[in-house]
Amino acid sequence: MSYRTLSHIPLFRRTVGAVALAAALTGGLTACDLFAPQDTLDIEEASVGSSATVGDVFVGNAVLVTSDDGATANLVVTLVNQGNDTQQVEIVPSGGQSITVSLDPRDTQQLGDPPDDESLVSDLDSAPGSLTTVTVASGGDSVGLQVPVVTGALPPYGTLTPAP
Repeated sequence: MSYRTLSHIPLFRRTVGAVALAAALTGGLTACDLFAPQDTLDIEEASVGSSATVGDVFVGNAVLVTSDDGATANLVVTLVNQGNDTQQVEIVPSGGQSITVSLDPRDTQQLGDPPDDESLVSDLDSAPGSLTTVTVASGGDSVGLQVPVVTGALPPYGTLTPAP
């Protein structure tokens, strides 16, 4: 009984076999993009808040955090200027006073974390658990966001309630 070893197989056949195996593995391991959808193409909100784009400004995860009585709320929102010019952003909650923010080019600003005078909304006309319209205007464009009103009873929002 005789066994063949690699030394008996011609060098050319071993090289061709190795190249064919490498090509098959490369194609098989990198071609998953052909058959599987890319989840990064469709971004979905994984939070309670509302988001939108107004002109060159991205408004992210807007939420109103209130105490149980609902009279005063803290507007928690992230604003991102995606443009090359300074943007003036006006935020007007339904029944509340307007908030104006100036954003430098490529600047990010977060309102309401921690709560401060700039982010507080008094005379809110919406109860906890409801949605209220918050109008955001910038660069001549405006959008009405349906923003949830939540209480500090939810764990992520416990530190964001307005001071009594």
